Amino acid sequence: MPDELNKYLASICALVFFLVDAFGEEKKEKAKPAPGHSHVGESFDAGPRQSAIKVDGTGDVHFPITTNWSRGQQMFDQGMGQLHGFWYYEAERSFRQIAAEDPNCAMAYWGMSMANWENSKRSKGFIAKASELKDKVTDREKLYISAQEAFLAEEPKDIKKRRQKLIEDIENIIHEYPKDIEAKAILVVRLWQFSHRGIPIGSRESIDALMQQIFNDNPLHPAHHFRIHLWDGKKPARALSSAAVLHQTAPAIAHMWHMSGHIYDKLKRYSESAYHQEASARMDHSKQSEFQVLPDRIHNYAHNNEWLVRNWNHIGRVNSAITMSKGLIDNPQHPKLNHYGKGYSSSAFGRKRLIETLERYEKWDLILELSKTHYLEPTNNEKLQAERMLVMARSHFEMGDQNSLNNNLNQIIERVSSAEKIKKEKKEEAQTKAEKEKKNKEEAEKVVKEAGRASEDKLKYLRPIRDELEAYRQLLDGAKLNDGLAKKVKRKKPALAMLQLKYGDRAKAKEISLQAVNEGAGKVLPLAVYVHVLEVNGDQDEAAKQFAVLEKNSAQIDIEATPFARLLPIAKRLGKPEDWRTKESWRGKDFGEKKPANLNHLGPLVYQPPVAPDFDILCEDGSRSSLSSFSGRPVLLVFYLGHNCEHCVEQLNNLAPVVKEFESTGIEIVAIGPEELTELAKAHNLCSSGEERFPFKLYSDLESASFKDYRSYDDFEGMPLHGVFLIDKSSKMRWMDVGSEPFQDIKFLLKESKRLLSM
Repeated sequence: MPDELNKYLASICALVFFLVDAFGEEKKEKAKPAPGHSHVGESFDAGPRQSAIKVDGTGDVHFPITTNWSRGQQMFDQGMGQLHGFWYYEAERSFRQIAAEDPNCAMAYWGMSMANWENSKRSKGFIAKASELKDKVTDREKLYISAQEAFLAEEPKDIKKRRQKLIEDIENIIHEYPKDIEAKAILVVRLWQFSHRGIPIGSRESIDALMQQIFNDNPLHPAHHFRIHLWDGKKPARALSSAAVLHQTAPAIAHMWHMSGHIYDKLKRYSESAYHQEASARMDHSKQSEFQVLPDRIHNYAHNNEWLVRNWNHIGRVNSAITMSKGLIDNPQHPKLNHYGKGYSSSAFGRKRLIETLERYEKWDLILELSKTHYLEPTNNEKLQAERMLVMARSHFEMGDQNSLNNNLNQIIERVSSAEKIKKEKKEEAQTKAEKEKKNKEEAEKVVKEAGRASEDKLKYLRPIRDELEAYRQLLDGAKLNDGLAKKVKRKKPALAMLQLKYGDRAKAKEISLQAVNEGAGKVLPLAVYVHVLEVNGDQDEAAKQFAVLEKNSAQIDIEATPFARLLPIAKRLGKPEDWRTKESWRGKDFGEKKPANLNHLGPLVYQPPVAPDFDILCEDGSRSSLSSFSGRPVLLVFYLGHNCEHCVEQLNNLAPVVKEFESTGIEIVAIGPEELTELAKAHNLCSSGEERFPFKLYSDLESASFKDYRSYDDFEGMPLHGVFLIDKSSKMRWMDVGSEPFQDIKFLLKESKRLLSM
């Protein structure tokens, strides 16, 4: 009996041990990150995952840290320079490189946290890692880590109190280490940033004095950037000395060219502003292609380029403004980064500035021509679509096409009626429901108002458009531009002056155009309109006087643009040649040097897609393929992580139903996995369409060589990543997406592929 009992107990123990082991293995399996996800933590899933390189010209910065990597200090200084230049994406890459080489470098993780200071979730993940390693650093480094850790803590709940504490903690670092100019630079930028987040600046002069301490030690420290931000919008002239040298402090960082443009623009020195904005655009485009990132991945990229368009408008470089606007629209679109509905993106800015430029310079026929292309195509965004209809209607009006104008007006009237009807129905439904629920009068009114809010928001922009088009209809019917009709026309003053000149009162045209000149000092368009109005009004002496002012600022204008071309009779009357522009050389007032003929050496004016690397992969049929194997056809490269990645299988199944649509555009889908040839069939077995296999071939890249060449690879953790790349027939990489998750919006990808390949 005891023997049987022992056997029984032994079997029970064996079962228990088996279950414990099995449970342990299951826990390990659950804890294992999904394919493409970081093994370090969730914060590491996003951001740059490809290795950093040494970039010359990121700033003369030195921030001593504890690191065992021989190049760690050099790379950290680079990252700090990139932080000072708001080149956050590349700053994070520099800090990640240090962590990859020296995982115990606490300050590398602090740097990553700083590079994500506006993304608290990721920033917390990085600073938590830094905190784990605090015992490995100096007391000074501990202060930096502790300050960031406290700032990102959950307590106190009041974020303003944590911001104030961060300021005090940085001040404490300065007190303990008075020669640490990096602490002073960080304090300055946080004081400015927090001034927009509930902690007003008490004294700008005191902050400026703190920066002067930095410049006394390092005259070309990138903190000149923060000095510009400090005075921009307040007393821009006080930052002129910083504007003059900022690009010298970190010439490889586009934003450090851009910010000088802020100061020059505010001081109405538009040529100098445009010079710096153009340099910024070219530098960005150079680095985007080199580092293989989409344009809108870069902080402030779209803002810089749209500002450049505005500056060019101010100085009359019409064709350049159109080229840049169209370039922004041409940029690769992405649902997370860049599309017409995302206001602060290159597509949205490009469309807005293109319309603005074409209207200002009266290119009505070009507006109608571009409305048939992707530059001014219809969109699903109702407000943008209404704006498109408005600019087309203005073009029809200016060209005297009454039938087309009436068609536009009728379409807007229909939209207004529809919105009013929906608003009424929604409010009636809400009123009935409120009465059934026996809400009091105040609650009922609130519910009813909220029910009609969406329609009312539409009506706020549709009704003014309707009224303006109705005014145009009456003018084409012979009406005079009286005060009632003039109030309905929502256009800039130079345009209003021209309308008064043609349909209204010439005296009012003169009055309005003079107002435009006074409000737009330094801008050539209002002055050109004013000169024309004066000439038509018979005030030839004043017209000649104002023409002379325009002539002094005419070096960069496109003389064939309508507002300048119609001044030719005045120029002839004054004995000027047909090309009456001044030939004076532009000189930078703060540089004391002749402006270079161009800035081409910095990079291309508009984004240029990088050349796609060749590849050598093994097809499932045993043949080898390279990029040239596809005979100059467009290719959609899909890097998937094998049949064991359920999200990859989902992506392949999402692609399968639309393969024929891709093929109709000439695009061949090439799906590449990092697994052996014999394993490829297992992915085909997971096709969910009812077919035996996916309708495209699978390829093997066991060594992940092509993954690495296309940077669809985490260099820091040594593993392949999900990636999608559109390669055109000339081997240019037109679109890309790389990350921890596969790109699943196939409908967007198809539409964007067609758009990019049609350009």
